[in-house]
Amino acid sequence: MLIKDSYEDALNISEEANLFLFEQKIAPSPANYSVIYLYSSKRNREITELIDQKLKNDAPLEPDFLDQLFYNFVSNSKNIEKVILAPFEKILSKSLSTIESQVANEKITQQNLKKADHVLSQSADNKSLKQVVKFLVSTIEKSKFQHQSLTQELTKTSSEVHLLKIKLEESRNEALLDALTGLWNRRGCEEKLKDVNLENSHASLAIDIDNFKKVNDQFGHFIGDNVIKRVAKSIKDNIAETDVAVRYGGEEFVVVMLNKTKNEAHQVAEKIRIAINKLKLVQRETNTTLPPISVSIGITQVENDSNWLSVFQRADIALYQAKSSGRNCCVFG
Repeated sequence: MLIKDSYEDALNISEEANLFLFEQKIAPSPANYSVIYLYSSKRNREITELIDQKLKNDAPLEPDFLDQLFYNFVSNSKNIEKVILAPFEKILSKSLSTIESQVANEKITQQNLKKADHVLSQSADNKSLKQVVKFLVSTIEKSKFQHQSLTQELTKTSSEVHLLKIKLEESRNEALLDALTGLWNRRGCEEKLKDVNLENSHASLAIDIDNFKKVNDQFGHFIGDNVIKRVAKSIKDNIAETDVAVRYGGEEFVVVMLNKTKNEAHQVAEKIRIAINKLKLVQRETNTTLPPISVSIGITQVENDSNWLSVFQRADIALYQAKSSGRNCCVFG
C-alpha cells in the first residue's frame, strides 16, 4: 500500500482521524490512531469495508477488533512512519509548541495582573476592578493547570508514538530474519542487496549441508535444527560484518561477499568449510556423538550480471559440482 499525501493533506486526514476517535470514544493510542488514519484516508479498502460494516450494524469498535486491523493491515506497512506517524508527531510537536507559547503569554499576563492588583490594593475605591483582576488571575491559574495536564498527555502520547516506531522497526527486521538462525531470509537478502551496485566486484557462496536428511532421519528434527544453527553460527563467525549471510532455505545458505574477488571468497569458504567439519555435536539425551558435519560450497563472482538471481544460480551450479565431486569441498563456478 503506497500513500502519497502532501503534508497539508496528511494534517487534514489526521484531524479527521482524531475527531473520529473522539466521537467513537476510542482510546487515542498510536495503534488505534494508525488504523483510523487509514480509515479516514479511504486508501485501504479492507479497513474501510470492515469498519463501515461495524458502523452500519451500530456495533462498537472494540479494542480487539482494532488490534486485529492494526496487525493485519498496518504493522507490516513500510509507509506507516512516513504517512501516519510522521504527520502525527508533527501535530503533537506543534500542539506542544502552541501550549508552551500560551503558557508563556499567561505568565506575562499574570505578572501584569499581580502588579495591577498591587496598585489597586492601595486604594479602597477600586473594589470592582480588584474583583475583575482576582477573577482573571484565578482563570489563568486554572488554565495553567489544564495546560499542564494536556502537556503531560501529549508528551505521553509522543513517547508512545516513538515506542511504536521502535516496535515497527523491530517487527520489520524480524520479518527479514530467519527465526531459527538469525541470518537474513530471502526477503531480507533482497532488501540488503537492492542498493548494491552490481558493477562493483562482489562474490557469492552457495553452501549446503551434506547428507542432512540422514541427520534428520537418524537423530530427529530437533537435532537437525541445532545442526543448522551451529552451521549458521560458523558461517557468521568466519565472514566480515559487511558480508551478507542468508539462510536461503532448508539446509542451504548463501553468503554475499561485498567488494571481494572470487579468490578472496575462496579463502573464506575454506575457513567456513573447515570450521564446520571440526564441529563436535553431541545428542545430550543419549550422549551420542553425531557424525562429522560437512558442507559443499559453490563460489562465483559477479560478471556482467543484471541481477543477483543470475549470480546465485551460477553459485548453485558450482555447489552441485562440489556435491558431484564427493562433497566437503569448494568449487569455483
